[in-house]
Amino acid sequence: MTLESQDMTILWQLLKRFPVQALVWLELARRYANNGLPWQASYAARQALRCDAALRPQLDVLNIEHWQDATAGDALLGRAALPDAGAFAKHFATVVSQEPGDWLSWLYLARLFEMPGMNAPDRPQDHRHALAQAQALEVIPGESLHWLGVWRLNAGDAQGAVAALSGLLEVRPVRYGSMMYLGEALLQTGNVAAAEKSFTRASLSSNPDFLLSLSARVYSHNYWQEAISVLQKALGLRPDHVPTWLALAKIQSEAYALADCRDSLDRVKKLEPDNREAALLEAGLQGRIGDAKGHLSTLQRAYETGGDPLSRLASSVAMTSLYHDELTADEVAALHRRLCEPIEAAVIQKAVFANRHSSRSRLRIGYVTGDLHRQHPVNIFMLPVLLRHDHSRFEICIYHTGTMHDEYTRQAKACTDRWLEAANLDDAALQQAIIDDGIDVLVDLAGHTATHRLGVFAMRAAPVQATFLGYPYSTGLSTMDWIIGDATVTPTEHAHLYSEGLAQLPGSVFCWAAVNSYPLPPPRPAGVPVVFGSFNNAMKLSPKTIALWVKVLLEVPDSKLLLKAPSLKDAAVRARFADLFAKQGIAPERLIFRGPSGLSDMMREYGDIDIALDPAPYNGGTTTLQALWMGVPVISLVGGNFVSRMGASFLYTLGQPDWTAEDEAGYVAKAARVAEQCNFWRGNRPHLRARMSASPLCDIDTYVHRLQGLYEKMWANYCDGGEQRLIGLK
Repeated sequence: MTLESQDMTILWQLLKRFPVQALVWLELARRYANNGLPWQASYAARQALRCDAALRPQLDVLNIEHWQDATAGDALLGRAALPDAGAFAKHFATVVSQEPGDWLSWLYLARLFEMPGMNAPDRPQDHRHALAQAQALEVIPGESLHWLGVWRLNAGDAQGAVAALSGLLEVRPVRYGSMMYLGEALLQTGNVAAAEKSFTRASLSSNPDFLLSLSARVYSHNYWQEAISVLQKALGLRPDHVPTWLALAKIQSEAYALADCRDSLDRVKKLEPDNREAALLEAGLQGRIGDAKGHLSTLQRAYETGGDPLSRLASSVAMTSLYHDELTADEVAALHRRLCEPIEAAVIQKAVFANRHSSRSRLRIGYVTGDLHRQHPVNIFMLPVLLRHDHSRFEICIYHTGTMHDEYTRQAKACTDRWLEAANLDDAALQQAIIDDGIDVLVDLAGHTATHRLGVFAMRAAPVQATFLGYPYSTGLSTMDWIIGDATVTPTEHAHLYSEGLAQLPGSVFCWAAVNSYPLPPPRPAGVPVVFGSFNNAMKLSPKTIALWVKVLLEVPDSKLLLKAPSLKDAAVRARFADLFAKQGIAPERLIFRGPSGLSDMMREYGDIDIALDPAPYNGGTTTLQALWMGVPVISLVGGNFVSRMGASFLYTLGQPDWTAEDEAGYVAKAARVAEQCNFWRGNRPHLRARMSASPLCDIDTYVHRLQGLYEKMWANYCDGGEQRLIGLK
């Protein structure tokens, strides 16, 4: 008797006895495709291909739409809501009434019955019945709970995911994929110890493909040492696998294990001399060692020859240009616009928003970010804002595009009226979710940084769109209505540099509201040599900056310069910077190099410097405010665009304009003058902190009130026809 003559129930029973029968999966895929069930057909086709890759031609002729698209088909069950859930449930209910042994359709029904928007009168009962049927019929024990857990996790229901996946601990404790997802769900619920146990259990797998996937998941939660160990295990099983070596090199670069990264890339080049991704990672190493000019040149070549103007390389080029000290402000602005033109040209702006006054009593604000975790700068500045939003006037929605969750993420989530886990949504799906939520003002908190979703803003997802905090420059998008700045970083006379209109906050665009307590260090002894310092990353140590700091060191004899950056734990990077200073007359003994440390240790290390020197053209942001908070004076050079005027914004708002300079000669002179007052400032760290605390730079309540006022002005301008390109508050 042939497979074609068997009914669906018999086919599923055959798989229950032996789940890797590729031809049975192929027949199921064919049967589902012929019956107009593309979700089920796609699932069966993927299983057939996993069992026997030689079946690919037979699967292709079935013409199953998007069957290998990880975001289509039954992946839609991993969304928080599905508009057509009721129609799908009705259709699948008919299917199982005709084929009661169809495990997959029962499983889909179980998930659909628990989704919001379902109008079935007995949803909980229907869900329990469908799940019981699925569990009774499943091919592999625990398969139903596994998928239910994955869909819940992707939909942002971490508690529900834990409930489903923890059920597998009794049934299939060595299902490594389930343990990986359980670890993620446990992290999101705050059960870190249990999450780590689940990840450890998952790492026991001997499947190198799974280990490669696991390493990416583990690393996305900042377990970089564990991710490296997992990849090393995978390479022990498959020593010449290029994708694994590339994944290892990428993490090593991100973790500033630069020598190890070079070794991994050397291995890749021996295996695949022309590997494009390896070349890009090598370009990244240029940035890690502080060569912004070389890094930008390599990225631009890759972008221009890659054939994909929509590649995220565009954002890498944009961001790296901010560090290049030979580009003018006008050139940087033109580059940003040029990089965004293909992005805007490729999308269709489906949403049309009428000019209207909101009928709701509260303005609905949406934030798009993936960076509300640990000590990320966006979290440092944004969490205090979220904690103080006036929910009587504003509904706050966050579209979380990242994967990392920690105690800060949970604090942020608790501040919102709506939170959507959006990392697994493509741009079109995220745009639609935002439109469905009726957001009035949508705020980008990423710009061109790693977790950005500028494609959503290019398509337009809200009547008013603004960029804020995450990127110290224009996005270059014409669909971004506003950049939130202040009169210093985005002065009116610089309006031509921005594709956005200028929304100016009084004082500084950044407000320092320390979440943790950092005790002031004891004063340095009187009479010891002056120590200048910078805790900025190596890319900010541009040739212009080094030349400027050399002049300061020469002007202040016997002074030293302490440089602290993650890259400086690498001996080759330290040697490079020592050589750059030596060529300009600064002996190695006048330089102190330090690598990365924990945040509390880093804050204590501000006690080892007397005066902080702001780099140019990319000023310090978080680091400058940290230095001031720890009682360290900062000298800053006022530049020609947002990124080079942040230091001035902080110091003007602090009421310390005499620490800013309009030119290099003024910078050197002011650094020397503060060095002459060094003993005074060593003993007056508490005075500087008290002054900062009492200044608008730390007045978070007023800052949030003003930010909310700016949102209301943006909305009023939209309702009035959107003619203004400059708004502010007095």
